[in-house]
Amino acid sequence: MSLLELFMFFFKISSVTFGGGIVILGMVQLEQSKRKDIDPEEFADMISLAASMPGPIAVSIAWILGRHYKGIKGSLVSVLGVVLPPFTIILLLSPIVLKYSHLPQVQGFFKGILAGTGAIITFVIVNNVKGALTSTLWNVIPYALILTMIGLLHIHPIIAMASVLIIQIIKEKVITE
Repeated sequence: MSLLELFMFFFKISSVTFGGGIVILGMVQLEQSKRKDIDPEEFADMISLAASMPGPIAVSIAWILGRHYKGIKGSLVSVLGVVLPPFTIILLLSPIVLKYSHLPQVQGFFKGILAGTGAIITFVIVNNVKGALTSTLWNVIPYALILTMIGLLHIHPIIAMASVLIIQIIKEKVITE
């Protein structure tokens, strides 16, 4: 993808989605599955990485995909594409929405958006869980370890995640050597 294509890819998705980053992630996942230029397992890893990074998930997936295609320039262009539409829409429409939010038509519009957003979030979660469970066993082990450490052993979540991350790094070093 060229820099312009990256920008437009994220700009178009971000312009027409409501519901935040997880919905944008779902739309990116749908569009990426049509493109078929990234291995599904690699894309699942990108989603996992984006979900684990601090900050908005839409910005994280834009950064990761942009970097995949065009390095740092691709990341910057992708993030601009994903951030520009909501920033502009909020800047221009928030005074109008606040003024007319009491009208039943406006309330109905946002209830419809809420229903669609819920469907897309469900789709993303089901696909990601299904992908994690149907690939290799190692994809399930980190989840089980973290849940066990937090739920049964009452270990702080950050310590549990750091421990599993260290285990994964050691596993990767053992496999590559």
